[in-house]
Amino acid sequence: MLTCIALMLTVGAAELPSLAAEVEAEARTLSAQTEVTPEFLANIQDFSQDSEQLSASLRALGVVQDLPCIFHGISEDALVHMHELQEADTATEREMAFSALRALLDDAILIAPMAASAVAEAQVAAHE
Repeated sequence: MLTCIALMLTVGAAELPSLAAEVEAEARTLSAQTEVTPEFLANIQDFSQDSEQLSASLRALGVVQDLPCIFHGISEDALVHMHELQEADTATEREMAFSALRALLDDAILIAPMAASAVAEAQVAAHE
């Protein structure tokens, strides 16, 4: 069953650069937010889902680097930080949660472009 779910999450090599760019763009948009709103929380969930889809797609395409694991972790951590933002009772707690989320988003911004390059490298290696 997990294999079926993973296959439903994946995109092909041709679509992967677009998905990586979408993850990067979502991270940039989220990192600019300063208020916790229902729309912001929904956008974090979308980002998490897209990051997980990127992870599954990289794995399915045979990318052997750590990128599939990294994007899986980003997906999970985004939801953790979302819950921290929801549960923050003070301005200090909220700022700490925002800081942790922004650090994660900065990682996604830096690493997402590597995903497309890794797929290209994996395809070249497969044809050698």
